[in-house]
Amino acid sequence: MKEQNVDKLTSAFHDFTQVVEKFEQTYKLLQDKIESLDKQLENKNVELERKVQESENIKNFLNNILDNVHTGVLAIDMTGNISLFNKAAEMITGFDKEDVIDKSYRKIFFNNSVQDSKSAIYTLSTGNESFKRQKQISTYNSEKKNVEFSTSIVHNYRGEIDGVVETFTDISEIKELQERISHIETLAALGEMSASVAHEIRNPLAAISGFTGLLDRQIAVDDPRKKLLKPIIEGVSRLDNIVSNLLTLTRPQTLNINKCNIHNMINDIIDFFKMGVSDKNKTVDFFTMFDTNNTVINCDGQLIQQVLTNIIRNAWEAIEEKGKITISTKVSILEPISEVLDEDEIKELIRLFSFIEIQIEDTGAGIDDKELQKIFNPFFSTKNEGNGLGLAICKKIVQLHKGDIHVYSKTNKGTKFVINLPLYENYSE
Repeated sequence: MKEQNVDKLTSAFHDFTQVVEKFEQTYKLLQDKIESLDKQLENKNVELERKVQESENIKNFLNNILDNVHTGVLAIDMTGNISLFNKAAEMITGFDKEDVIDKSYRKIFFNNSVQDSKSAIYTLSTGNESFKRQKQISTYNSEKKNVEFSTSIVHNYRGEIDGVVETFTDISEIKELQERISHIETLAALGEMSASVAHEIRNPLAAISGFTGLLDRQIAVDDPRKKLLKPIIEGVSRLDNIVSNLLTLTRPQTLNINKCNIHNMINDIIDFFKMGVSDKNKTVDFFTMFDTNNTVINCDGQLIQQVLTNIIRNAWEAIEEKGKITISTKVSILEPISEVLDEDEIKELIRLFSFIEIQIEDTGAGIDDKELQKIFNPFFSTKNEGNGLGLAICKKIVQLHKGDIHVYSKTNKGTKFVINLPLYENYSE
């Protein structure tokens, strides 16, 4: 009986040992499987982190592109609120990104619904996209700006409409240039006509001048008729001056280029006004603020002196009793990156983008906005005397030198002329 029990116990122990061995084998297999899964999971986590980092890098890269393009980009969601607003959009509109995100597109840009047909809201409402259309927007400072814009519908991964993207660029300067070109074309046509008229006037004017001079010499000094000739002679002289200026304005002109020191030229003009122009009822002080850089430029010295003298004379005449005229210069010389460009390219860039800026500012009566827009038009003048051709000729001379001239003025606060001339221009080209 005892032997049977021992055999049963031995058999049970043997079976238990086999089960334990199988369990250990199963446990080891399970442990190996877990280790393998852990390894796979670790690899997957590493891969996932890498892809998340790649996705983040791509997102940052795209955001950097979006923030560094010169085109304004904004997006609206399905409620019409702004969800994206890049840096160019901030610069064009004057609005900060924080002030417009999650705000109504319509309330930000339109005071009324008149222009809704030219907006992202219209595209969102109708599904009709816009391409290179033009409109006016209101900036943060309530300024009106002309922009060219396009709109596109944005879809999510399921193909559903998720919002609208609008891209826009500021074309205010282009609009202004188009208006200026139209104005120039009109003036060119008038110039051709004026030149023809001037030629027709000059011939009979020469005859009138000759006969009037002959009569003046033949009539005795004490003859009463002598006084009648004086206004005729003065009128003919003034008319001849107008014709000469008109021909100067309309005829092609050749520049006599030489090296001129702008500072010396300005000082000579100031000395002329201080010594040669006397007015006991007027006190005008001159102030100069010259750039310390070398200001010897290639130009037609006689013509540039004519421009500066004309503008300084206008400043002098604009001051009624007491005031000042401030003349300043600023030299801007381009410093290109030599590692990128060769020597010839560097010289060309320096030639194209190096300028001297001359500012002539007075404390006179100033010019109102309506007159300011016509200040360079031929025959327009704010003075009782004068033919209104002086500033038109000045502008032509500056443009012949491949420069530009601008005027800024406020009534009762004074006027400032700004002239930009190239430092190293080669006018033989």
